[in-house]
Amino acid sequence: MARPKLSPQGQRLRTIIVTVPIIAATSLVLYKRLVLGEEQRHLPRDGNQEGRIVEFAPKAAEQEREQARRSSSS
Repeated sequence: MARPKLSPQGQRLRTIIVTVPIIAATSLVLYKRLVLGEEQRHLPRDGNQEGRIVEFAPKAAEQEREQARRSSSS
């Protein structure tokens, strides 16, 4: 079903409705970091030198860690 074209005023209002929450959230995060000194959030890392992101399958990640321990202790 085709949407009717918005008038220029309607397009402006849609733009405001979409962008104001994004600007507010971004401003809040920047305020916390710059003024309050909150640390930047980081993605959790696996702990190895490659810096890979943690696996979503915990059992597979645990098996991989065990194999790495065995090979490094050999």
